[in-house]
Amino acid sequence: MKILITAGGTGGHVMPAVSIVEALRERLPSSQILFVGTDRGLEETVARKYSIEFMTLKTEGIRGKKTKKEIARALYLDIKAFLNVLSTIRRFKPDWVIGTGGYITGIVVLAGLVSGAKCAIQEQNAIPGLANRILGKMVHKVFLGMEGANGFFPRGKSVVTGNPIRKNIEALNHIKDRPNATSLLVMGGSLGATRINRVVLDALRICRDNGISLPVIHQTGPRDYEWVIQGYKEMSIDARIFDFIDDIAQVYRDSRLAVCRAGAITLTELMACSIPAIMIPYPFAADNHQMVNARYVASCGGGWVIPEPELSPERLANEIEHRIKDTRGLKMASRAMGMLFTANGSTRIVEEIVRV
Repeated sequence: MKILITAGGTGGHVMPAVSIVEALRERLPSSQILFVGTDRGLEETVARKYSIEFMTLKTEGIRGKKTKKEIARALYLDIKAFLNVLSTIRRFKPDWVIGTGGYITGIVVLAGLVSGAKCAIQEQNAIPGLANRILGKMVHKVFLGMEGANGFFPRGKSVVTGNPIRKNIEALNHIKDRPNATSLLVMGGSLGATRINRVVLDALRICRDNGISLPVIHQTGPRDYEWVIQGYKEMSIDARIFDFIDDIAQVYRDSRLAVCRAGAITLTELMACSIPAIMIPYPFAADNHQMVNARYVASCGGGWVIPEPELSPERLANEIEHRIKDTRGLKMASRAMGMLFTANGSTRIVEEIVRV
């Protein structure tokens, strides 16, 4: 089989694509795979790391553009990208075109539909974005990470597969005892979150002054890496700091509690590893879908929500202290988080593709 897969922007879109590729290679070793992504996200770096053939498209979103000149430029780039990928699809002749999110997905999947290829999208969140809602009416299959998204798509097209995550992370689901799981894991998403970075440092200073000490693993994003390192040095806190974590599976092995955003893939990976989370949803996510994700996890007992407008060092420090001291409650939350995990998401997607 020939598969063209597309994603753009953040790790929450790119890593599901990689997970599907892993499953495709396992199920169909002779398949040909082409990854189409933008020139400004994580996708090319990640594709090269996993030895996936990669094609760059220069696109630009129209949302947020204010002047006629900006809108005209974005439209020009997007039309050019559409014609470029249309030519590639007609030459490559994929059996399937699969989009896992990001602005580029709409352009590439639409080109696939025009070319007559079978097309699918993978929706990670409980509330789909506008682009996926539109594409869902046209594609052949919609693979859902969460049950709640079912009502947004035509009956008969959507399949709840669970979110695709990498095999080495999913393997941790079978490890019941993690003796090294003592660290607080801090993640603001693959690109980091300055607000979370600042508040976490101040909160950990309060925890230290109150006699609460625990090792920290902190993914800062590239922008804040240097000053976050300096902050931990000044506080003499045992911390491992990364701008981006490559070996996230090992980090999950060592983590007891997470402070994080509420992106669907982040939460799915934490579910796989039974790591409860203090969730700070990104307030500007489309349709506030991160808050919906976080409230779902919290309602099932897997974590706790702090809306960003209510976030302060004192509030976060109090939450961390309370959860760390309540050993029994933390174990119950860990168990609840693990029960939310739907295993084999990427394998299920590949089986659906093969069956069709």
